Amino acid sequence: MTVARPHAIADSLVQRLTHGHDRHCQRWGLHIPEEGESPREARPLLFALGVPTFGLALAISVITTYGPVILIRLAHSTTTVGALIGGEGAFALVVPLAAGALSDRLPASPFGRRLPFVLVGTPFIVAGLVLLPFSHSIVLAGATVLAFFVGYYLYYPPYRALYADLLPRTLYARAQAGQAIARGAGLGFALLTGGVLLAVWRPLVFLIAATIVVMSTLALVPVFQLQSQCGTRTVPYRPTSIRSLLLNDRNLRVFAGVNALWEFSFAGLKSFIVLYVVRGLGRSPAVASAVIAVVAVAYVAGAPIAGRLADRYGIVRTLRWTSLVYGVGLLVGVIPHTLPPLLAGLPVVALAGSIVLTLPQALAFTLAPPGSEGAAAGLQDFSRGVGVVLGPLAVGAVVGAAHGIFPATHGYAAMWPVVGVPVLLAALLLGSERPELSPAPAHDAA
Repeated sequence: MTVARPHAIADSLVQRLTHGHDRHCQRWGLHIPEEGESPREARPLLFALGVPTFGLALAISVITTYGPVILIRLAHSTTTVGALIGGEGAFALVVPLAAGALSDRLPASPFGRRLPFVLVGTPFIVAGLVLLPFSHSIVLAGATVLAFFVGYYLYYPPYRALYADLLPRTLYARAQAGQAIARGAGLGFALLTGGVLLAVWRPLVFLIAATIVVMSTLALVPVFQLQSQCGTRTVPYRPTSIRSLLLNDRNLRVFAGVNALWEFSFAGLKSFIVLYVVRGLGRSPAVASAVIAVVAVAYVAGAPIAGRLADRYGIVRTLRWTSLVYGVGLLVGVIPHTLPPLLAGLPVVALAGSIVLTLPQALAFTLAPPGSEGAAAGLQDFSRGVGVVLGPLAVGAVVGAAHGIFPATHGYAAMWPVVGVPVLLAALLLGSERPELSPAPAHDAA
């Protein structure tokens, strides 16, 4: 009896794994793709997995873009507003590490390991969106913003780990391309409609965002049912602590550093690009919006290109070469003092930046030991938080000190080397790795 029990457990695991790869194991028209299966065949599952990204991107864009409109009426201080919205970076340093790693370690249940974090995070997100426009004090408004960020980072890393749970590695890049399109669509919807909705009734854009978050989260119900019925690719789980990942895995250490450099550049550029166009080049806010629209179109267009390039040349090689193009393009921005030369090269540079922004999650999952994808997602968000906190601070400090060096743009041209050099450094760090990385071996938790 003591000998039969381990065999019974092993047989059960084998049956579950085999069943998870059975094409007849379907739920709501979804199935878990097999290794070597084409993206077209896996499209229904990829679509269902990507829907919550649209809701989350819309929600965080509404909070960070239109939340200040509410907060400034209560705080009457741009410093206070900046501190509250900038709290995203602080939460990104703490919450994702815990949520991602814990979602790997939860005991098996009919709800899976990821769903509890989605269920806990969603009410915080919704509460933050719904309560903020009705807040009558800065204390309550600040609490709603903080609740939103806690819920967002409880939800996001475990949700993203579902991709690694259910998809073969050959589909990671294509899946992230689809997720990037959904993210761009959520951002675009927020920017294009938010101002109009805000003028109709101030709480309206926040209430619509909260409703879309709930509806897009419900799209995961068939996915979780499929996972419960058919199993998952990473059974049995062998979760690894983040400390062990960083100490024992050089590739993941390089990834964390490289991702922080990318996010440093993105955050610094995003925070000052409008000021560069308006104050540095003397153009109107409408022109700045048009520049951002070009970048948004390139972002959406670049996502599917990123997936195809990664399939053909490998994730690392694609990221290395597009980082070189993107970094050099950013550095060239320091030369012109008028808008037309910048617009000439903007589509190419924005396209390269879109590819760089699309593939890091696929790289993180490729490097992570099986069963530790939640920790890898948390590590990605942690490194992102480092960049989000430091990027705007560095760009702001350099621009403030460079008025005499770049008088034609009132110092704002100094932003380009600050955001360009980290991207080139990231390309150099990626150059120290092999173009194609083999799947990381599973190992026990530390």
